[in-house]
Amino acid sequence: MALPTVQIRLLKLGWWQADFRRNFPKAKGTNVTQQNLVGRLIADRYLVQSLIARGGMSSVYLAIDERLERQVAVKVIYAHLAENPSFRDKFIREAKTAARLNHPNLVNVFDQGQDGELTFLVMEYVPGMTLRDALKKFGKLSPTRAIELFEPILQGLAAAHRGGILHRDLKPENVFLADDGRIKLGDFGLARNVDANTSTGSLIGTIAYLSPELITRGVADARSDVYAAGILLYELLTGEQPFKGDQVAHIAHQHTTMDIPLPSSLVSEVPPLLDEVVLWAAARAPEHRPANAQVLAEVIQRVKAEIKAGRGATTKLDLPEFLDVQATKVLSVESTTVLNFTQDADSATTAINDLTESGDISSEQQTSVLQDFAEPLNPIEALAHSRRNRGKWAVTWILLFALLSSGAGWWFGSGPGGLSALPNLTSSELVAAKAALSPYSPDVTVKYESSATVSQGLVTRTEPAAGNLFWRGGTITIWVSKGAKLIAVPKLTGFSLADATNRLTQAGFTLGSADEYFNAATNGLVFDYLGSDGTPIPQGSAVDLKVSLGPLPSVTGLAQNTAIAALQKAGLRIASISQEFSDAVATGQVVRVQPQQDPLGKGGQVIVVVSKGPTTVTMPSVIGETLLASKVALEALGLLVQVNTDQLQSNWGLVKVKTSSVAAGATLHVGNTVIISNR
Repeated sequence: MALPTVQIRLLKLGWWQADFRRNFPKAKGTNVTQQNLVGRLIADRYLVQSLIARGGMSSVYLAIDERLERQVAVKVIYAHLAENPSFRDKFIREAKTAARLNHPNLVNVFDQGQDGELTFLVMEYVPGMTLRDALKKFGKLSPTRAIELFEPILQGLAAAHRGGILHRDLKPENVFLADDGRIKLGDFGLARNVDANTSTGSLIGTIAYLSPELITRGVADARSDVYAAGILLYELLTGEQPFKGDQVAHIAHQHTTMDIPLPSSLVSEVPPLLDEVVLWAAARAPEHRPANAQVLAEVIQRVKAEIKAGRGATTKLDLPEFLDVQATKVLSVESTTVLNFTQDADSATTAINDLTESGDISSEQQTSVLQDFAEPLNPIEALAHSRRNRGKWAVTWILLFALLSSGAGWWFGSGPGGLSALPNLTSSELVAAKAALSPYSPDVTVKYESSATVSQGLVTRTEPAAGNLFWRGGTITIWVSKGAKLIAVPKLTGFSLADATNRLTQAGFTLGSADEYFNAATNGLVFDYLGSDGTPIPQGSAVDLKVSLGPLPSVTGLAQNTAIAALQKAGLRIASISQEFSDAVATGQVVRVQPQQDPLGKGGQVIVVVSKGPTTVTMPSVIGETLLASKVALEALGLLVQVNTDQLQSNWGLVKVKTSSVAAGATLHVGNTVIISNR
């Protein structure tokens, strides 16, 4: 019976190949007509042929690069989003981020630009399917196939980490399986520089793959990507995600409170070796994970070899103890090769050739070694030669050969010639870093440098760098952080936002927030900022600016309703209205405005104070008036009244005032006391 076309392609091209392209769902609510660019020539170069995919921010088209005559993928940001500077900046950042990376397992970025209303990004076109499509179609993978697929994904992620980039959205949807067998990691739309990733500011990414520290603190580093890689490996082995739920909050809670289950608890054929790797990569505490994708990739290479040799169920990786928080003890894989010279020239030559091909010994070294052992490599010829000449030389050559053979084996094995990959020591304490390097017997030199990302006293990097092969006994330089370099922020007061930003950039800082507040300074000019007092701050810091909206509207002396209207027009809210006496402002007019926040921006609240009139009054004539009428009249003027009488209060409306402590016509201040009496 003939095999179906799909099965034939799978046999020829690999397990994931299929006779169809990726099928991306359409985004709901998108204006398709607005984004239909089929047939358009973008930037006089890219002829759009068809729509490949549509997402929440952009559409991806298959196009022909008419200049280079090749197929490309063109990502175009939606028109209504291109008008938003933040969306447009994010799109351009993605292009710059991805363009910095060049690796066979990463989707290449070719171009980025603007064509009229279109903001676009030109990428490598990868015909095939996504890893998500493959998992849906084929289900879980065998441990061997899972490792074969997972390794190139890690290699691409490790290249990003070496380039100083975090992916932050590693998931099957962003892994592309090409029809020709290539495996590509793409979509760096959420990527950030490692140097600037201390806090994300908001929770981004796909919840099923987010690390606990990103969920709880919004903090990400290379180990956050490693966590997502661990979840991805679990999904490859089991066909499902470790944490599931109907609500995002439920899944997030599981990430932060539960350890990832063993893949073998769902799929019995998963070897303990892979269980151990998954638990290590997806450990809840960042310090318990591999330091970056390079470290994990080195271990995966070793795991791949062990499983291929059938030892996946018995081999135990020497991974860090979960309770040991020293990141410097992250496992590094040694690739030491031992050269054992044999008793015949052919075997010796084969052994040296193996070393040459693996890169452990150069062709020049091969020639030198063969020349050094040219005569003693064949003991039969040595014995024949000794019979023809002097027998004592045969014994000498054989002994010399044995000594040199054992010496070479020691040199390239446990001796100083052993070659191993250096571990990642970044953010380790110096003592711990030296301890981690002790198996390499290095000649260590310690130097110091400023660092904006590594705390003072911790290791910033090594020379050679982490992951490089290192000869035992060689020289290595450990660089230790002196902390961030502190410099003064340049004077920004009185500059426009554009000029202030330019001055910050030139001085080695970045622009933080630029909030507007009412201030006596001219509208649009900076009046305060971080570091304005001259105190030095770490170089590279984000500097927050305060920009003036101009002074508060002047409403003193205006009628209450007119003043309120002017304040509301300026974007302020009226918290309350109060009254007080004023000698300068007439009754019913505004005395002043009291801000309820400092500084006060648009939307802030103010209290409007209205005049009750002057604070002085004229003493009226109360002689001959009743005690009750006089008391009421004086209190209405704001005076305090004391009544000196022998009459009951019920009679105050009948008894007349005969004397007053203040004569009629006298000037009094509000609050003064007046004594009236009927005696």
